[in-house]
Amino acid sequence: MAHIAFPQWAKTITASTGRTYSYVHIRLGKTTQPTLLFLHGFPSSSYDWRHQIEYFSNCAQGREYNILAPDLLGYGGTDKPSSPSEYRAKTMCHELIEVMDREGVERVHAVGHDMGCGVLSRLADYYPQRLASCTFLTVPYACPGEQFDLQAVNAMTKQFLGFERFGYIDFFIGKESGRVIDDHIESFFSLFYNSGIWKENLAPVGAIESWLKADKRAPLPPFITEEEKATHCKILHGHYDAAVNWYRALVANVNTDDEVQAKLEPKLDMPVLVITERPSALSIPGFVEQMKTVAEDVRFEQVATEGHWVQLEARDEVNAMLEKFFN
Repeated sequence: MAHIAFPQWAKTITASTGRTYSYVHIRLGKTTQPTLLFLHGFPSSSYDWRHQIEYFSNCAQGREYNILAPDLLGYGGTDKPSSPSEYRAKTMCHELIEVMDREGVERVHAVGHDMGCGVLSRLADYYPQRLASCTFLTVPYACPGEQFDLQAVNAMTKQFLGFERFGYIDFFIGKESGRVIDDHIESFFSLFYNSGIWKENLAPVGAIESWLKADKRAPLPPFITEEEKATHCKILHGHYDAAVNWYRALVANVNTDDEVQAKLEPKLDMPVLVITERPSALSIPGFVEQMKTVAEDVRFEQVATEGHWVQLEARDEVNAMLEKFFN
């Protein structure tokens, strides 16, 4: 959470909805300087943006970016509702806008990773005037108003890839998933941050549950230190049931009615950057083509690594790509 990872920059706000958010706020330049908004995914917190926060707040290198990095709902120091129905994107986006308003930020360059790309997608739909640009890391823009059918998606990916790509979601939406992850947090961390072993141990239906209940361990990836792992576990331990509510909300399609009623159109008018990892056995074709249908001003970059955690594993490449784009 922000208060553990970045105590000198951590703040909290209670939104008009009554929910409290924890976030990192760094104002090194004037209010007219660009502000970067970082939106993390699962299973994460603002801490997973540590390399970007350090890089873009480095005045010694002439960088004076203002930074906002919230712990999203269910994570870190932010409130953790127990009901999946509380994780509606429309409400969460409104709360993020309140964070921006609190800090006097009119527009941001928003960067999302993993499930954070879903939040970014809806921010761009509900509040396009507040975004100077959008950057999607590893996961594309999600079109509004579409129903998510987990069984159909897994059947389709099994046909194309030879295995269910999102079988782990079947485990996450289960009643006991949060408790099982908490009971085997080191096993879970070693699996989730080693995307090189996902094809066999995460993606297929039933694979992650077998991994956790056997308390298997994979080696620590070279881009994460023991100290960083300990900090991550300190932030997340005991709170995974709230975190997996994002997946329960996804499968329950809690956002569809809001998006249909708002008549949201799948269109990004602001400049868009898409950063992907190198193709691997987990890659799903059509990523580039999908983004071209919703954004006219879209640029594509690819890092040299194959892993999902590009902001950690390929930090230098990602930071350079972001800086070039922002400039």
